[in-house]
Amino acid sequence: MVRIDLLLSGLTACIALIGYLPLQGYLDPFARFFFPAALSLAVYLQVKGRALPPRVLTPASILLFFYLAAQFSLSQLVPVASDLLVVFLGVRLLGERVGRNYLQAFALSLFCLAASSLYEISAIFLVYLFSLLLLVAVALVLLTFHVQDPTAVLPGREAKKVLTVAALIPVASLPLLLFLFFFLPRTQYPIWNFLNAPAGKKTGLSDTVQPGSAPAVSEVKGVVLRAITPKVPEQKLYWRAVVLNAFKNDAWVREPVPGDAPSVMRGAAVLQEIYPERSATPYLPALNVTRSISSLRNDSAGDGVFVSRRPLDKKVRYLAESVLAENVPTKRIDRDFYLRLPERVSDRMRAEGRALSRAGRDSDQKMAALEAFFRGQRLTYANTGLPVGGDPLDSFLFDKKRGNCEYFASCYAILLRLAGVPSRLVGGYRGGTYNDVGGYYLVTEDMAHVWVEAYTDGVGWRTVDPSAWALGSVRSKPPGTLAMYLDMTGFYWDKAVVTYDLDKQLSLVRNAGNKARDLRLPPWFGTAMLLALPGLAALLLLVFWRKQRPPTVEARLLRRMLRLLAKRHPGEIKGDEGLFELSARLNDRHLTRFVTVYGPALYHDRPLTRAEVAQLEEILRAAAQDRP
Repeated sequence: MVRIDLLLSGLTACIALIGYLPLQGYLDPFARFFFPAALSLAVYLQVKGRALPPRVLTPASILLFFYLAAQFSLSQLVPVASDLLVVFLGVRLLGERVGRNYLQAFALSLFCLAASSLYEISAIFLVYLFSLLLLVAVALVLLTFHVQDPTAVLPGREAKKVLTVAALIPVASLPLLLFLFFFLPRTQYPIWNFLNAPAGKKTGLSDTVQPGSAPAVSEVKGVVLRAITPKVPEQKLYWRAVVLNAFKNDAWVREPVPGDAPSVMRGAAVLQEIYPERSATPYLPALNVTRSISSLRNDSAGDGVFVSRRPLDKKVRYLAESVLAENVPTKRIDRDFYLRLPERVSDRMRAEGRALSRAGRDSDQKMAALEAFFRGQRLTYANTGLPVGGDPLDSFLFDKKRGNCEYFASCYAILLRLAGVPSRLVGGYRGGTYNDVGGYYLVTEDMAHVWVEAYTDGVGWRTVDPSAWALGSVRSKPPGTLAMYLDMTGFYWDKAVVTYDLDKQLSLVRNAGNKARDLRLPPWFGTAMLLALPGLAALLLLVFWRKQRPPTVEARLLRRMLRLLAKRHPGEIKGDEGLFELSARLNDRHLTRFVTVYGPALYHDRPLTRAEVAQLEEILRAAAQDRP
């Protein structure tokens, strides 16, 4: 036999706990510890068959309300409301076990869970929500028995049947919830961001580099960005963000250089779909060298730096096109600007610069000699025990011989300038962990890196990473398999929820409405249909007969791509366009890759090879999974 009151009390405690857990990390200490104490006391009272009377709970609730409400302010609206919800939920658990009190506990638990979404919403929120709805549905069914008879008991078989039917109610509604998920509007990021700035650390690059400002650099493992792109060679994994070209005292800073005139980057393009984390800086990192960035309004500079026109204080997405080149072709530069020196340069560094600049050496010879010098110094890469004090660069190069990428890049660039070779620093990230299951790179803050670009006539800016000549390097341990699966789950949750926002929903509805309004049937349509029925019947028979013939591999792949394009670009596919014209007009990255492989076979009248078929199948799978 199963006692309904005990089962209902246990379910109510679980429901209250689910409402409290996702919120507890954001609560005031009083509310955070009040609820577990109240829940423990409620369990004790249940065992003893007792409850606190209203004459005790009502004055206590009023006193607690005034105590917490005294902290109210516009900036503390959500925190105070969250504390009140949790405290009232704890008080409700201590009251008499009647239908009204149970319903109030259920409602307060739902409100607590909703309040947690104002701080942060992630995939785990769905788990809490579904668990809460499941338990509330079961508890409501049991409550109907309890209201009729508080002492009711059920045989084991009957209790099992009742619980099963009750649990099926939310399970049966799950398909409807999933359907509504794609149509109901939702915010692009937690509502709490509208009310108060998030307290967490923002990732992002500094727009200054000053070696010697600290004796150690802490490794922060926070995520910087995730980039959906095919694998690239490890030595090409440089993510360009900012160029530092001038000095403010002894610190590298960024200044506009109107005299630069870059040439168009040529070469095979690598497309990236990048999802950066919130950042305090407006720079948009992408694989080096970035050719263009779209899907996010930005301004580009002649040195390959792209700056967002809006603060990156919420989740965004942009598309980047890069050329994995070691040179940035540039027509002309302001040489005097790129030869300026900081206020303080040691005598030993000046002497080394004069030795490099002796007559008879061109830029390539000077760079080769400087590389030999760096290797001969036997410098060590480290993030701790860094040189500080009066002249940290001189100490690093000649005495301590221990430093991180900022020391290597700064010394190398300054020595180049002393030798008459224009140079600048590039800040970004080096490396990335590729998630083979998710098909994207994970770049974290500890991968922040600085390297050098040196200018040579006829070539342009050449990429040089002096840190590669160090005796040792600091490389973080890549995340484990489980961590990568968890990251992939969270990433694709953000991708599905964050980027599919209200603006896209309204756009879809607007496009559908425009098409519906444009649909007009002429008055002669009915007569024409009657006259055309015999011809239509013959046409259908012909189509049916042709469908029996197996299509070629080339036709099958092209048909699949056109079907995907019709879904990705509704109403934009015209039947009289060739593949290359369609690719140029739509600017769809999947179609661009498809045309690159399919076009040579199509226009040279040859069948696709097995490797090409496999590559096209992969492109189609990626396009099918990529929601426009």
